[in-house]
Amino acid sequence: MFKYEKFNASSIVSAPSVERVVEFSPSGLDVGDVARVLSLAVDGRVLSAEAGDGYAAVSGRVNFRLVYQTRDGAPKGVDYNADFSLKAEGAFSSEDSVNAEVSVVEADVKTADGVVLTAMISVRAYAVRRTEEECLVDAEQCYKTQESVTLPSLVAVRSAVVNVSDEADAGDVDSVLLSDSQAIVTSASAGNGTVKVEGKVRVAVTYSEDDEIRIREMTIPFAEEISADGAEEGDKVCASVSVRTSKLVLAGVPGANIIRFEGDVAVRLNVIRCRTADVIADMFMLTNEVELRRENRKFTYFGGMKYSSESISGTAPLEGRAPAEAVVAIPYARCYAAKAEVTEGGALVEGVLTADIIYRSENGIESVRAEVPYSVEIDGEFGADCDAVCFVESIKAKARRGELDIEAEVDLLLCCRECCDAEYISEVTVGEEKERNDSALSLYIVSEGDEMWDVCKALTATPDDIMKQNPTLELPLTPGDRLVYFRTLA
Repeated sequence: MFKYEKFNASSIVSAPSVERVVEFSPSGLDVGDVARVLSLAVDGRVLSAEAGDGYAAVSGRVNFRLVYQTRDGAPKGVDYNADFSLKAEGAFSSEDSVNAEVSVVEADVKTADGVVLTAMISVRAYAVRRTEEECLVDAEQCYKTQESVTLPSLVAVRSAVVNVSDEADAGDVDSVLLSDSQAIVTSASAGNGTVKVEGKVRVAVTYSEDDEIRIREMTIPFAEEISADGAEEGDKVCASVSVRTSKLVLAGVPGANIIRFEGDVAVRLNVIRCRTADVIADMFMLTNEVELRRENRKFTYFGGMKYSSESISGTAPLEGRAPAEAVVAIPYARCYAAKAEVTEGGALVEGVLTADIIYRSENGIESVRAEVPYSVEIDGEFGADCDAVCFVESIKAKARRGELDIEAEVDLLLCCRECCDAEYISEVTVGEEKERNDSALSLYIVSEGDEMWDVCKALTATPDDIMKQNPTLELPLTPGDRLVYFRTLA
């Protein structure tokens, strides 16, 4: 009599971002040899993420890359790693498969009694929880109404590694001081059994040549078709990317070196499909009482991505220092999105662009850390919520007396989240037989908010029978309408 169907559904479970300070004191670095810090590049990555009941345990690594000037005036670069671990409290269960992302909010270096490298990181953990919902889809010998519900389902989770490489001409490279790389996804689309992901990697290599600081920049596009069984054209895709490994190779001949970058880019993607199912919204039997067990589920799911390119400009004050004569290099630049929210007709993204600018003044080589706040509005539909990933496409600075003018092209990737409520009947229990109405005539007076469904329940009759006996009745019902129902009694 009652037909049920099982549907796969998925929902995102997330925890609030957790901030943590990571400090590292390199034992092999002589603070007495550090005359001036020129740049501190910091990146973080997650090594593992495991779910427990009510939390996610995340461990990762922060990479500090320091460029400084020695007492004898020579530039030098060093590289250090520091591990971290933390717990992100959220509605996780031990069976969840957790993912986590880490971003660097602030970074600093102190050289008082010893060198201390500090980074403020922000870690966000989330999981996509799969469930199976059993819904009532048909009921025989009953009066019923149907509704459509949306059930998002995670159909594929895939990871892949993409190899990228490029090279740039250089002069006579004495030593590499800093290699800074970052990656972003520009598009991701599902096909039948595949997902095509496109993106780019930006590499900035700072090196010394005859004790002078030089920089070479490369932007490397990539495209990869990743096998994803179950994916279909039109599915929504959420993809993330990070530089997993990087290597620099010096080639060429003396005086005309070639800097070659070789890297592995880790791509992770989720494929979501939204299915519309017709289910029984409400029902009753003419002969028996029924007890309905209702379920109300709220699903949060990936709603797709939108890529945008924006221009950001600002200034970096030199705070009483000697005027800058020329900009030498910008070895490190990052864009951090502190806030991303959906607005009417678009999205608002706010954050800070951070860059280390090495410049020349009458006192020689100096540097300043520039922090440029930004706020951009992006037109479009972004669902119920969104997150933003920032990527510095290009950046340049111009020396001006007392300050530096900064202009940057920044790419923003917004990952959207949708929400839907699904209400359905999961179980029907047939109760006692209804008492027979021995009245030959029943009268029903419509109250505010009544629908035909309410009349049918009260009179234990079908809509067709009621309409046949009330041919002048007009729908929708109006408060005060009088409906009569005649019964043929045996």
